[in-house]
Amino acid sequence: MNKNGLYSAVFSAILFGMSPVACKAIVGQMPSSLLAGLLYMGSALGLSGIVLRQATKNYEILGSLSTRQWANLAGAILSGGVLAPLFLAYSIRNGTASEVSLLLNFESVATTLIAWIIFHEYIGNRVWIGKILIIGASIIVVLTDSNGVHLSISGLSVLAACTLWGIDNNLTRELETLPASLLACMKGWIAGTFNVLLFFFLFRSPVTIFQVSGTLIIGALSYGASLVLFIHALRQIGSARTSTWFASGPFIGTVLSVIVLGERPPSQYWLAALVMLSGMFLLYWEVHKHPHQHEGLAHAHTHEHDEHHRHEHKNEECDEMHNHLHEHEPITHAHSHWPDIHHRHVH
Repeated sequence: MNKNGLYSAVFSAILFGMSPVACKAIVGQMPSSLLAGLLYMGSALGLSGIVLRQATKNYEILGSLSTRQWANLAGAILSGGVLAPLFLAYSIRNGTASEVSLLLNFESVATTLIAWIIFHEYIGNRVWIGKILIIGASIIVVLTDSNGVHLSISGLSVLAACTLWGIDNNLTRELETLPASLLACMKGWIAGTFNVLLFFFLFRSPVTIFQVSGTLIIGALSYGASLVLFIHALRQIGSARTSTWFASGPFIGTVLSVIVLGERPPSQYWLAALVMLSGMFLLYWEVHKHPHQHEGLAHAHTHEHDEHHRHEHKNEECDEMHNHLHEHEPITHAHSHWPDIHHRHVH
């Protein structure tokens, strides 16, 4: 099991899970387009310093992207950067923070289904059962409230955002040559600028300096830092596993919505939370191990020296994470693994 990827997914989830409560506490009736735009511009501002320090290298990497990779990048920015935040911002304005937080778990379902259908990523039985439990819990939250059966439009909006992020996640994993900070920064500036301009053209309602600055800070942490960690996890442990571990974050948002905002969700909400939590715990017992073959290839990505990276460095020894062009010799072996960039074989 790749511990670095796992930790990245969990910390990404914590930062992102806090965002609905933080936004609900400060944004008031800020239009959805401005909220979405400022969150992503905040992420870009927080990451720009890192990206600019490696400007020359980043420029070379962008110049080496293929047409297919540029298409994937455009699709990821449109789905996950422009559209998904609009749906989420609508839900934050019109729904409760507890509802939004819990339903964000549906992103793992969308990501897994797309990874399975489009990329044929291997999904174990325990993961499937976990996803079914999350779907069932989502239905409970969207279709019921304290008065009985009731269709929640804000809940449906969260599910739409999660589906768009599922598309984004699977497109992003195909951009393994892009540093996570560069990818997140590009997404933040492009998507953030688009949604802020949309606000100026369509709404122009008054907002305070406190609301703007607060939203930018939330964006830097919950979307900037969180997104870098999430992208790193995607490359280390694959889409399905990353999205499942990422599902731990919304439970933090649920707890904070009760403690900080004083929300009191109905009893069926807590039933749904328990069902979702049960689905998450199934991942703890997932083990995927079998003989598999690695073809010879040369590529560049962030890595450390392990059983898949045993190359030498001409000038110095390097025991830490680093990024450079390197070659892999063909090898056949068996070990516990997840579908990272070296283990996307057919089952």
